[in-house]
Amino acid sequence: MPISPGTIRSCFQRACLLELHALKPGNVGLHGDGHGMQLAQFVVSANTASYALIKPANGVGQRILHTVQATHDAVGDNTNLGILLLAAPIVQALLTGSELEQLPQAVKKVLAELSIDDADYTYQAIQLANPGGMGEVAEHDVQSKPEITLLEAMQLSAEHDQIGFQYAHGFERLFNENVSCYQHYLALWGSMEWAASAVFMKQLRDQADSLILRKKGLLKAQEISAMIAPLVDDLLASSDPNVYRSRLLSLDGHLKNIDINPGTTADLTVATLFLALLQSASK
Repeated sequence: MPISPGTIRSCFQRACLLELHALKPGNVGLHGDGHGMQLAQFVVSANTASYALIKPANGVGQRILHTVQATHDAVGDNTNLGILLLAAPIVQALLTGSELEQLPQAVKKVLAELSIDDADYTYQAIQLANPGGMGEVAEHDVQSKPEITLLEAMQLSAEHDQIGFQYAHGFERLFNENVSCYQHYLALWGSMEWAASAVFMKQLRDQADSLILRKKGLLKAQEISAMIAPLVDDLLASSDPNVYRSRLLSLDGHLKNIDINPGTTADLTVATLFLALLQSASK
């Protein structure tokens, strides 16, 4: 049985708010503001985007643009572009009647059918959001009228951009590794917030964050992943994550002090939680 738009909206909003409750070093959440952004902006964005995302749209690109516009009107800042780039194909698949059991295949079909118009709408959304750290080449690309589909554009960026990687590989890592990580630590620790932290920390350890890469360079992004690895290893091997709260909060302060924001890792965490909550809602 297809999932209703109301359930999709609720799961997306809950995923955004759950991610804010999770302790995510270097990123904005209940544990602390940062990078010139406040928690309240993200709470408003979660509510605004959840409604805009399920409104009728002519494809993924238009869905992204409408939701970015609604967010911009509400908070005047880019709080969720990456989240929406990941969520829109999932929502599109669900709103076109996909059963949850077939969602991975349905998302791949949505991605395969992305058009040049989808790229055009998405470029407009990126221009409006004006994401931090976008380099000159990328700025030139999104300022131009696209001549390739959105999937082709994402495939071109896949080697250096985690969201592009997800598009290029049919969201397989989200559906498989990330959701499995969340479910494992939810069962082990009995806390949705800590399970979300596990997803964030494992992701940041295993893959250089795209936002850090754009703003600080590949070597710095790789350095951050290597630097946090011992703490992540200890956390993920623990039966009680609360033991590591003070170390994680110390890391949070350090990363914010040196202007390091693992923003794309947070976006991937929201998308993971969205998928996990959709699965729970269908049971």
